[in-house]
Amino acid sequence: MILGIDPGIRKLWYALIQKDASIVDAWILLLETKNPTRDDQYSRMKDIHDFFKDLLEKNPVQTISMEKYYFTQYNQANAEFVYGVRGIVMLLAKQHDCRILEYTPIQIKKYITGSGKAGKMLMQKMIMKLFKLQELPKYHDAADALGLAWLGRK
Repeated sequence: MILGIDPGIRKLWYALIQKDASIVDAWILLLETKNPTRDDQYSRMKDIHDFFKDLLEKNPVQTISMEKYYFTQYNQANAEFVYGVRGIVMLLAKQHDCRILEYTPIQIKKYITGSGKAGKMLMQKMIMKLFKLQELPKYHDAADALGLAWLGRK
């Protein structure tokens, strides 16, 4: 199985798929409208750890494919949390002998749509086509997590 993760400070999407691209599970762990406080971040990190530990113990995941971000000096608070989440997932991946793949947003768009500058709607349409979905993913982050899982099939 392949696990795609789109980590974020307010939204964290994941998608678990089989090698044949059948979707086992795809959902959101976080869906917040405002940035969390420091204490909220620590609690979320524990919840994220517990969730993915349980998921990896119950499913034969071979590959974890995660989005890799580049942060500027203006969003360092977000960077700390996202890199903390990435560290948690990477540690769990190594503890469960999973291969780790990382892709930037531009790489994901390029590999899925053919253009690193593709818009969110094109990305959602391509994910719909690749996974033979009946409708567009409701959120672009869901499409990103599915795209990451798709890329993990390589």
